[in-house]
Amino acid sequence: MGVIRKRIRQFLYVLVNIRTYLYLLFYKFKNHNSKKLFVYTDSRGFEISQIKNRKSPFSSYLSYLVKNYNCDVFICPEKHTTVFDFLYKYQKLKHKKYHAVIAHIGVVDFSPRPASQIEGILNLKKNKIENCFDKEFFYQVNDIKIYPEQYMNEDTTSLLPTELINKVAEEFNKIDDLIWITCNPVDLNWRGNYKRDRPVNINVVNDKSIVMKGLLSDRVRVIDFTKFSMEEVHKYTCDNIHMSPDGMKLIENELKKIV
Repeated sequence: MGVIRKRIRQFLYVLVNIRTYLYLLFYKFKNHNSKKLFVYTDSRGFEISQIKNRKSPFSSYLSYLVKNYNCDVFICPEKHTTVFDFLYKYQKLKHKKYHAVIAHIGVVDFSPRPASQIEGILNLKKNKIENCFDKEFFYQVNDIKIYPEQYMNEDTTSLLPTELINKVAEEFNKIDDLIWITCNPVDLNWRGNYKRDRPVNINVVNDKSIVMKGLLSDRVRVIDFTKFSMEEVHKYTCDNIHMSPDGMKLIENELKKIV
């Protein structure tokens, strides 16, 4: 029964991918004379609770953008979608001269995770990291800084150490018309629809977002969630990390003000 269920899910994912592709293609053609946007998100850019919304703009603020602008949209294209993936893809397409570049990115890079996962993730990103930065930066990011807290009986660390956030901020500051959507605080006493507890040091993700925000130039427009109250975390996220319907609408309304 488990194998059958898995195959059904895989089939549904294929259908969602096809539907998403056709949806994006239709509106890109329809809006070909509209303002051109580059939109890149991690898993916070799509509604996570239903298969039909997986890595798609449906039930997301992305739907508003797609329907109203000429969008190049990348919705969580990697298993671990990082700032390195965003920077690499943007460098390949920046010649298109976008009206705005929207980056909903950073939670994967900033979040604490079991240290045993880091080497494999970074090795998968090696070419992108060296392309966007250099070999020395890849060496530095591999110099893992272990946190004192553990998770799942393992030491924890993050993909991007605090002392290298300035290098990423420098690259963000070079992007014309960039809009960055930050991470938010986490309520350790609330799971939402997540099945297990988050790491006890999960608020590192918000601490690093604050550091990043402080390093960005005035040219970068920031949709800032770093000061959310716990009540706002419950309202605008479904699990401390991913956006609820209210959170999606909040982002949509903020983007309407500045795009």
